[in-house]
Amino acid sequence: MKYLPLMLFTFFLSSGLQAQPDDMVRAHEAIEHRGEYAMVCGVIAGANYLKDSKGGPTYLNFDKPYPDHDFSAIIFKKNRKNFKIAPETLTGYKACVYGKVKVYKGKAQVELVKEQQLSVRAPDAAGGS
Repeated sequence: MKYLPLMLFTFFLSSGLQAQPDDMVRAHEAIEHRGEYAMVCGVIAGANYLKDSKGGPTYLNFDKPYPDHDFSAIIFKKNRKNFKIAPETLTGYKACVYGKVKVYKGKAQVELVKEQQLSVRAPDAAGGS
């Protein structure tokens, strides 16, 4: 199995999205946890680095691409240096993020400031080799 070095939740990596601890939230349920710290999991359906926009945000949209997503993780340009891998390359990866769930323009999101808040698994990792 090929894993990226962004590993925080090793139980997630070994068990996949089907097994959920009590504090794990599916991306489409994140809005129900507004104001709470939660581990939100899903598949990154779209990732985009808007380097010329204010704050230079990178959006990781979970389960559905923008604008149909229910949840996104956001990494501002000032925090990109804290990630070994360019986050916008993670489309198609299974992922969990941890942080305080906020709502912006009707969509749930978590701001990522450090690599330890993000755990990903390559799309082909479930099948072995």
